[in-house]
Amino acid sequence: MTNREIISQIRESNEFMQYDHLVTDRYLLSLANKFGLMIIRREANNRRFTNTSNIPMSVKCFAMKQIPLSECVDYVSDKTIVRSVYKLPSIEQGYYGYLMNIFDIEQGREMLATTPKNYINILKRKFKPSNLFYWVQDGYLYIDSPDIEKVRVNAIFTDYAPNLGEIDECIEADCETCPDCFEPLDMTFKFPGYLVADIVNSVNQELAATHQRYVKDHTDDLATNP
Repeated sequence: MTNREIISQIRESNEFMQYDHLVTDRYLLSLANKFGLMIIRREANNRRFTNTSNIPMSVKCFAMKQIPLSECVDYVSDKTIVRSVYKLPSIEQGYYGYLMNIFDIEQGREMLATTPKNYINILKRKFKPSNLFYWVQDGYLYIDSPDIEKVRVNAIFTDYAPNLGEIDECIEADCETCPDCFEPLDMTFKFPGYLVADIVNSVNQELAATHQRYVKDHTDDLATNP
């Protein structure tokens, strides 16, 4: 579903939209993103949202490069890890961290989130887990393996239409040389499809409340200014 389609669905499902053509697409999309974020944060904070594989927006090929571990954490080691070539777009957060998952695109392994401090504690353990770990630091993605060249990033990005073509090596189009290819309304709506009904319902409730306030205020003005 695109941003244009979610806007169309809101207009078709709301009786007030038949008469109010002053409500812009930008405003409706901002409401859809506002309530989508509220709903998905609520699920994440209640531990009901743990799988981002159905998030429609992702960076399919996010390039990584090797760096010394000691370059990014306060730990003496000759271990080599990888850091993303590009900074991540801004990603929404819940109580338990970023609303994202990272996958090794070659083997399909999902990586576990950690922090630089917690990762140092992991390194100090006598028996280390076999999992791959990732963390975000200064906007970059770090993974504790020297062998990862590219990963898939599934995330709820802060921007409603991030230009992922600049950082996704699986996208061939270069939007800097093709300005017409980046149309925000035709970008993928960033929330999972199973949330769309709840999002549209929440937007409609907000629009109805706004309409009722407008009618009341207008009626009060007529009563006081005959």
